[in-house]
Amino acid sequence: MKIWRGTWVERDGMLWSPLLGALGLVAGFTTRAQGSLAGSRHQLEEQARNRTAVARTLGFPGIARVKQAHGKDVVRLDGPAEPWPTADALWTDRRGVLLAVAAADCVPVLVADPEGPIGAAHAGWQGTTLRVAEALVEAMVTGGAARERLVASLGPAIGPCCYAIDMERAAIVNERIGEGCLRKVNDRIVMDLWAANTAQLRSVGVTRIEMSGVCTLSGGADLWSYRGRGPDGVYGTQLGFIGRPA
Repeated sequence: MKIWRGTWVERDGMLWSPLLGALGLVAGFTTRAQGSLAGSRHQLEEQARNRTAVARTLGFPGIARVKQAHGKDVVRLDGPAEPWPTADALWTDRRGVLLAVAAADCVPVLVADPEGPIGAAHAGWQGTTLRVAEALVEAMVTGGAARERLVASLGPAIGPCCYAIDMERAAIVNERIGEGCLRKVNDRIVMDLWAANTAQLRSVGVTRIEMSGVCTLSGGADLWSYRGRGPDGVYGTQLGFIGRPA
């Protein structure tokens, strides 16, 4: 197994995955430069305009999205669908389709078969403990992906440097997936979402995994963070995206 750490690069106001880019894919993470792209704290019309602008910038006619529910359901989408299906992961084997998941601290998990399907999952603490990344890989394999060819990239998310959780949440994490992604730092319990999702990807046969290493709260990039929202509670949401040009 090979893991790349801290390799995502900033270009043109977005963060990009070198591993997936080298495969001819368009894959990365938006920043504040594109405005908020999802979430309930901003005007829906404004966010729709922002998504349209991002799709055009990336060379796609639109963005295929899902209504995220912090679960592990996976759907196949071969283009934008209305209304958005409820799920936390999506995949396609079509060219010219841009898949995206919304995240403001959760992990965008981008997965690709260099010769077949691509997919994306939204993995917050709940999705991670429900093994949404595993569910995505299995759905892609059922849909024709070759397990031995799969590669994955974990985008910006709140890192173990900043993600302290309470005892109640830690107990749920331990019960569902074990304590391997938990550690005690002084008087805090922290959860490593990247490590948990990396372990799950490994368990279903993904051997080439890239981690951005960028914390949405303290990583220095111009990113929205749910935990870093201001006193007024207003925050924005980025998109983790992956697509194969037509």
